[in-house]
Amino acid sequence: MTKLPGLHERAYERRRFLVNHQALVRGQDVLLGPDTQSPLAPAHRILPGTVIVRELQGERFTHPGSPTASVNRPAAVSSLAPADAAWGGTVITASLATGLGVAVPLPAQVADNAAAIDALNQNSVFQVLFLADEDQQGNVRVRTRAAGSTTYLHVRSSIDAAFGPQGASGSGADADYRVTDALGELRDLDGRPLEASVATLLAGHFFESELLHLTPEARVVLARRGSVFGG
Repeated sequence: MTKLPGLHERAYERRRFLVNHQALVRGQDVLLGPDTQSPLAPAHRILPGTVIVRELQGERFTHPGSPTASVNRPAAVSSLAPADAAWGGTVITASLATGLGVAVPLPAQVADNAAAIDALNQNSVFQVLFLADEDQQGNVRVRTRAAGSTTYLHVRSSIDAAFGPQGASGSGADADYRVTDALGELRDLDGRPLEASVATLLAGHFFESELLHLTPEARVVLARRGSVFGG
């Protein structure tokens, strides 16, 4: 049983989601957005042992899969300027690490972003590891297919004007996944949505089957922080 605002008592399912206190890393309390949902009924009651993630905008957290949830970001690199006729007949090399570059010769007729992007994405080796598109500034962007803090990308061209004399590099980033260590009640006694502050864990020794909303991506991020997963 737990006492909720208004001194009413309600029962909720207590889940044993920690194997022990080994690998335990506590995080700061965070604020859950009122639209956060549990996979168990009632959806507005966020139980301890629920995986949450920071929203794309702001400081609140929500459940993985929410339209507002952030996800791991790929490594990305943009050209210094839009593609032009000088790009025709050049070679762009995208690398995940030193010595692992994929060299893509551009056709002589390449003269704009669309043609350069199409040539890159049509390369059978490039398309397995990378994706080319146009960024918000109107430049050619190359991204890794993989995402997260362990991803790295270096892009260079046979002409310095495209990505600079030494080329350009970028790294991916992990979304901020946590595990709740307290109950979050997202409705008041009249059923109106509200935010809730909950204690969180950054890592721990978890019963994997008892964690709610554990996605493959969240598991990877939690493991990078030192988490261990049991049965």
